[in-house]
Amino acid sequence: MTALDQLIDRLAGAGNAAETAYAVLREAIVSNILKPGARLRADELAKKLGVSKTPVREALRKLQAEDLITRQPGNALTVKTISEEQLFEIYYTREALEGMAARLAAENAGAIELAKLRAIQDEMKSPGVIANLREFRRLSGEFQLAVFRAARNDTIYRLLKHLQEQIRQFGGTTLTQPGRAKEVAAYTKALLSAIEKRNGDAAEKLARANRRRTLELRIKVLREPPSSPSPAAGNGKSRRGAQG
Repeated sequence: MTALDQLIDRLAGAGNAAETAYAVLREAIVSNILKPGARLRADELAKKLGVSKTPVREALRKLQAEDLITRQPGNALTVKTISEEQLFEIYYTREALEGMAARLAAENAGAIELAKLRAIQDEMKSPGVIANLREFRRLSGEFQLAVFRAARNDTIYRLLKHLQEQIRQFGGTTLTQPGRAKEVAAYTKALLSAIEKRNGDAAEKLARANRRRTLELRIKVLREPPSSPSPAAGNGKSRRGAQG
């Protein structure tokens, strides 16, 4: 069974035919199952999903409106390809927005949001988690989203979630770089402390520095030949996470 088949099984019954087609195709794109540049043919996708072409076309229109797919000359639809220049733009934008989200979280986080952040941090400190890339990446992604929610600003949350998904679409993770997982663990601990102390200046500074560091490592990954995974690579790649 392919990854797409597994996704179809998992999301079966997500709604009507159009909603299910949209949910499957969107997750396949942002999780890199459907690679950048992949051709999207309504008839083939309809057959794969077991639905008619009409709901698939509706799903494709929604994905195009979200800028996840693009129409090529000749009317062909493909998964959007992110250029290196666009990747840098995304990171620069994320740095600014994540800094603001961290500042707002320090100012606005309530008891429930703080408890969520502490619970995730506790999981990240569990024995063996930092050596398990898949689980650690999932938790670091959950921590980032929890910070965005704690900011209590729907616009910032929506923008950051969209940018996060675009990075996931690019594929790979900087957590495979030696020592990066420990850096992220230290970052989440320090950021939580700043938020708990209501120190907006420190929270923003930490968030911006973390995103700049991620970009630095991303550039290294792009510019250097692939190397063997570090011991922190654990048992494989995750489909979720914000430390890309």
